[in-house]
Amino acid sequence: MGRTRWFPFVFVSLLAAAPYLTTPGFDFVFDDRHLIVHNAFLRQAASPFTAFAHHFWHGTPYGAAYYRPLVVASFALNGRILGWGPMGFHLINILLHAGNAMLMLVLARRLGCPAPAALGAALLFAVHPVAAWPVASVVARVDLLPAFFILLAWLETARPGRSAALASLLFLLALLSKESSAAFLGVPILAMRRMTEAVPERPDRRLALALAAAVALYLLMRRAAGLGLFVHQASIDPLINPLGVRPPAERLPAAAALAGRYCLYLLLPLRFRDPSNYMSHAAFPGPLDPGVVLSVAVPAVLVSWVVILWLRRDRIALPLGFAIASFLPAANLVVPIASLYAQNFLYLPLAGLALALGIAIGRGRPAWLWQTPVKVAVGTLLLPALGIAAYGEARIWKDEVALFTAFTERFPYYLPAQSGLGVALLDRGRPREALGPLRAALALSDASVEAHYNLAVALILTARSVGDREEALTHIRRVIAMRPLFAPAHAQAARALMVLGREAEAEAEGREAVRLDPDLSPEIGQVLGQKKATGP
Repeated sequence: MGRTRWFPFVFVSLLAAAPYLTTPGFDFVFDDRHLIVHNAFLRQAASPFTAFAHHFWHGTPYGAAYYRPLVVASFALNGRILGWGPMGFHLINILLHAGNAMLMLVLARRLGCPAPAALGAALLFAVHPVAAWPVASVVARVDLLPAFFILLAWLETARPGRSAALASLLFLLALLSKESSAAFLGVPILAMRRMTEAVPERPDRRLALALAAAVALYLLMRRAAGLGLFVHQASIDPLINPLGVRPPAERLPAAAALAGRYCLYLLLPLRFRDPSNYMSHAAFPGPLDPGVVLSVAVPAVLVSWVVILWLRRDRIALPLGFAIASFLPAANLVVPIASLYAQNFLYLPLAGLALALGIAIGRGRPAWLWQTPVKVAVGTLLLPALGIAAYGEARIWKDEVALFTAFTERFPYYLPAQSGLGVALLDRGRPREALGPLRAALALSDASVEAHYNLAVALILTARSVGDREEALTHIRRVIAMRPLFAPAHAQAARALMVLGREAEAEAEGREAVRLDPDLSPEIGQVLGQKKATGP
């Protein structure tokens, strides 16, 4: 028996890692480039420590919104120990998910689930496609790391003779990884009412005080880093999250409908899609829209169910309450957040649902579940199907062309997806293919500096007529009007004007580009010199 007791843990960890074994060969994509590749702060000697004095996006062009210093510190240490290439970062993400799956198995057993039920909960968590985004996207470690510390904290609170100090420390580490970790507070709060089943022990006053102290310390650290309690609406980019800047009367029905799609994906993990156009006021659903009503009804029923279970002293209310509490803050319902589409935030709710499922199965112990045909069907059909789906979902993070191609198919009216695909194609020397998605981005909103600039570059590279060059110049002028201090736009304007034969204007734009960024001097000199050398 002693030789085989570790087999379930090995099995769960290997199954959790299996769909993602190709991810170490993936590139850095999307936010990885800002937060890791081009972030000089990470490479500073003291960054693992000084990260606690800064916001999450410190060292990038983006402003303060979140406080996740432990994740930043993990990136800094990751680069120092395993190198600054993507392989080491992806490897740590795989190990974190595999570790979380093993912790899920331990926690389910500690909460009283029989061995088969605990194994079922851990296996569901291990292979569910929801994990694909957190594992395959390096930056989505912001969901893997807090889950790791929450599961450890939960284990400690459920241990006989628990240490309140250790539980509060683990909870603090989770908070320092992601704000939504605060949902774990719901577990000991709900458990203050004694459940009919004896496990785990009720939280005592010492544990409550220790967890409160962890929250207070976190808030002090967040305040010292210059951050408030919530993301200010003024800091939300309306092109990245159009819902975040809408008044509540418009935002809440649309956010509810989107939350319904997320809930459906948790229960039926087919490809997540959203054809809604949040850039168009006319496309916003009303509060009585059938999709909105259904989306509001489902969480309302779930919350009511948790309350009833809690009043009945049923301990399944704890993981279900945690699942709901970790879902709502990231769904643009409670408060607007910086992102519109972030499938990775379902990772913590999945943990709560998996635990609830393990408790439910283990309690009833229906005989049919333990029959060989059922076990064979689960082992040969359900788990492989989920694993294959997770593998396919992870593959979209292979590189930026794959990622944004998938995004444009799933979210056709999402401007960052169209613009991102155009930029990715430009970066790979495919400017003619970039024209389509960049035009699609500007059709959604004329306010995208990135789309205007890159469409101008693509037009300059593929121009076949004076009309193409004039169109490129029009887009560059639009960029300069929106961002007059953006030196590359003046440089591209000089390039376009020289090709059009307007040398005096080109020289003026070239001088402005060099004034704003002296490093552009050789490029501007080459642009102006080449035209003069080939002139009449």
